[in-house]
Amino acid sequence: MEKKNLKKIELKCEYSRRFPDPLNQVVEQGPFNIEHHILIVKAIDVPQEIPLEPNPRAESDRINYSIYKDVRKSLENGDDPTFHLKNKGITVLAHKVEISEDKKTAALFLADDDGIADGGHTYRIILAAQNDKTCPESQYVKFEVITGAVDMGVDITEGLNTTVQVQPSSLDNLRGRFDWIKKLIKDMPYAGSIGYEENENKEYDIREIVSLMTIFNVKHFLSGKHPKIAYVSKAKCLELYEHDQDSFEMLKPILGDILYLTDYVSLRGYERCVEENLHPGGWTGVYTGKKKGTQKLLFMGTEHKYRMYDGALYPILGALRFLVEKKKGDTAYSWRLDSFDEVKKCFEEIAPKLLTTTYNLSLRYGRKPNPIGKDDNHWEQLSQAVELHYLRTRQI
Repeated sequence: MEKKNLKKIELKCEYSRRFPDPLNQVVEQGPFNIEHHILIVKAIDVPQEIPLEPNPRAESDRINYSIYKDVRKSLENGDDPTFHLKNKGITVLAHKVEISEDKKTAALFLADDDGIADGGHTYRIILAAQNDKTCPESQYVKFEVITGAVDMGVDITEGLNTTVQVQPSSLDNLRGRFDWIKKLIKDMPYAGSIGYEENENKEYDIREIVSLMTIFNVKHFLSGKHPKIAYVSKAKCLELYEHDQDSFEMLKPILGDILYLTDYVSLRGYERCVEENLHPGGWTGVYTGKKKGTQKLLFMGTEHKYRMYDGALYPILGALRFLVEKKKGDTAYSWRLDSFDEVKKCFEEIAPKLLTTTYNLSLRYGRKPNPIGKDDNHWEQLSQAVELHYLRTRQI
């Protein structure tokens, strides 16, 4: 069926060839009508307006990695016109392609979800060279335009992006797996500071959010186990999310609280230790501080000179997961206490003990935060401290 509002882009090509995909012959799974168009295009003639819509990497992809510097150097070397042989080229998904009679022009018609599926870095390098007027007339780039691959965009993109592997989180975002999080925090001041695709250069990465949710997902890590993977491996947290997204969505009612608590533990933990004359400003290995200026606490919307290292922070958050439960008859998680204010109050009461324990362990590790976050006994010790404090002060 012909789509409306197609975007037309013309490619001047020195050579063009069309061939059908063998999948078209698989009648029982079709009918398919997939075609491949191979186009050899002068790099200097590559148009500027080809969208990157199916590519899960952010449009702000960086091209300053050493490998991409080498690619640009190869492109700009007009004395060696072999760029199209050394580079795998650019793959575009399109609704249809029309080739002129002289086969020197290819008109690409793109729907909303069409565009560059692979070769986005190559495309950006070419555009950068064009803009800097360093793109020679003698270099070519190969385009492969695929038409008829209906509803296959994500899978094709995932398969093609292997030179610099696409982050699974980018693909999850493309599939809409994080839409519920976006909707939940859309009105929060920090909503625009969270990156869902690789190389977005945002203050927070969605994988960090998933890691924090992993800590408080009480369906997992039972029988004395602790969510240490939240600190050790964000990739494994994402895998857990992909396999059991429903349990993570049960955190909806308290996700905002969890994000706020992340900064609250760092800030109020520091302040409580000051109140107890424990001087956390000298706690190298637990807190990092700036000699001048402050550090942003994104989820609290404030700033402070000192910020807790993740290696110290995550086990404390892991201990506070005891305060999360699924009440009988509920379909989502909630705080074991009556309100989030009570959760914060509970933390403030036990903060000096949790932080002192953390600091003493940091001394054993030479004031290094990384081994703190990997110490199983430390996770267990803090968790027992929170549970015991709760039972002593709040259990009726």
